[in-house]
Amino acid sequence: MNDVLDALRNARTIAIVSHRDPDPDTIGSGLALGLGLEGLGKRVTWHCADPVPEIARFLHGSDRYTQAPPPGSVDLLVSVDFGDASRAKFPLPQSVPHVNIDHHVTNAGFGTARLVDVTSAATGELVGRVIDALGAPWTADMATAALLAIMTDTGSFQFPSTDRRCLERAAQLRDAGADLQAITYNVFRNKRFEALKVWGCAFSRLVREKSGLLVWTWISTGDIREAEARDDDVSGLIEQIARSSGMRVALLFNEQAGVVKLSCRTSQSEPSVDAAALMRSFGGGGHVRAAGALVSGDPIEIRERVLAAARRALADARVVA
Repeated sequence: MNDVLDALRNARTIAIVSHRDPDPDTIGSGLALGLGLEGLGKRVTWHCADPVPEIARFLHGSDRYTQAPPPGSVDLLVSVDFGDASRAKFPLPQSVPHVNIDHHVTNAGFGTARLVDVTSAATGELVGRVIDALGAPWTADMATAALLAIMTDTGSFQFPSTDRRCLERAAQLRDAGADLQAITYNVFRNKRFEALKVWGCAFSRLVREKSGLLVWTWISTGDIREAEARDDDVSGLIEQIARSSGMRVALLFNEQAGVVKLSCRTSQSEPSVDAAALMRSFGGGGHVRAAGALVSGDPIEIRERVLAAARRALADARVVA
């Protein structure tokens, strides 16, 4: 961690980069860290190739994210919550020193200085450690951003990754003024009507296999268009699919122009499947219980290949058990 802290202390201009198809962890982590660095007198810009998702737009400073790539003129590049360059979607300047802060097991040794802890429940928790070590004062806006990151990546503290570190950090963030009510409303109690229509399409097609061990469904480009919805309206749907009783593998196939966005959730109950390993075979990655991939090609052919792999993974897990 010392090389990360040294790089942050020595830089005057810093570009923070969040991953494509951003989730609240990458946005909340980036905002909390960037606002903290500004509090130390640094000049900070924020970059994400795709728009900030609606559930994170209530965060102070979220409108400062630009979809333009970071310039090569900054002193330091900081990527948060992803572990390889392809997840940025736009090109990253190769001549700029690069700090990577991440918690994914699929991290590829990204950056010239790294804080990668795969045992951490959220990058928001890691960013909290960095802010404390830098001695940056916490503001309520920073605390809200970091708490959003932690709450969403732990499923509101329901996922197995939830540990003492993230619970203690959450308590510290509340003490620092984190707005729990704003997070609760924007993430868990407020859903666009158009999003609900798209979710209804997915639920109407829900399929159970293997006595309920495998549960899956899909969203088509036509569903999005007919519901007058947006791509980010699908966010959170996989978590609901994974609520199916007896589920061990849940899959969502989100068909987009020329590609299929895969979302996978798995259960720690036996037979237990590693979601990251399953998605890695399709060029993706993530965590043991939550992972995804983006696959180009025919949606039906992709669906059959992924389902076949999921069935094999369940069979292998049952044999091992």
